[in-house]
Amino acid sequence: MQQAIVTTPKATLYETVIMRNQCLVGQTVSDELLSGWLITITESRNNFLKVTTHYGYSGWLKESDVHKICDQEYGMWNIRSGSLLLLTQRLTDIFASPKVQAPIVSTLFMGSVVIPCGSRKDGWQKIRMADNTMGYVPAIALAASKSPEESQTELRSSIINYALSYLGTQYRWGGKTHEGIDCSGLTFMSYFMCGILIYRDAAIKSGYPVHEIPRSQIKPADLLYFPGHVALYLGNNKYIHATGSLNSFACVINSLNPQDLDYREDLAESLYAVGSVFS
Repeated sequence: MQQAIVTTPKATLYETVIMRNQCLVGQTVSDELLSGWLITITESRNNFLKVTTHYGYSGWLKESDVHKICDQEYGMWNIRSGSLLLLTQRLTDIFASPKVQAPIVSTLFMGSVVIPCGSRKDGWQKIRMADNTMGYVPAIALAASKSPEESQTELRSSIINYALSYLGTQYRWGGKTHEGIDCSGLTFMSYFMCGILIYRDAAIKSGYPVHEIPRSQIKPADLLYFPGHVALYLGNNKYIHATGSLNSFACVINSLNPQDLDYREDLAESLYAVGSVFS
């Protein structure tokens, strides 16, 4: 099977593709992939590729959004290699030279993967993007891709902080960025930035690290599951989620406590499972 890498700032993954006016088009958005993320191509059809992501999600991408790579390049861009860097700010401009007045060659989203070129100098880091373009970013906008080696308390806090960074972001079905995000995109990205790959959809699925726990054992950064919806627990009956409800249509904080003004009765009464990656 052919390996490839996403080369655009973000690529839309579709559930299906259909022929329309002699042209193949994507139908039904299911996910977004970010620059530097690896995929495996399983089928090619005109200008679309059927792919499987590095976190086990499948769908169709536009061929123009990716670059096919060899096994050596695949190993180089593997997030688990430990030599890559993640962009950690909501948006990061990539500059042509190490100064803020330089032309911007691209703008990437939080969670995009880049390769460092040399050492940091005067607060700047030269990087290579997935399309092989070189550029410079403020070093403070980067962090090493990592395994979750923090203490449980620190890790829970980090997951929550990443989730809170999306607060106020508009709802977008299949979204994974600060341009627009959905419920499982929010939980996925909050864990992904901390080195943990959870299932992309609003469900607990075998083979992924989230397991069901009793509601009485819930702690901050655990997950709340509702029919077709997922949220991240903050503590004190509060949770953060990306909701398509027309009363908010954004990433917001709500409560499970009927006494609170931000109580969502429809969700509180339909909560059916609590999930955790922690033992």
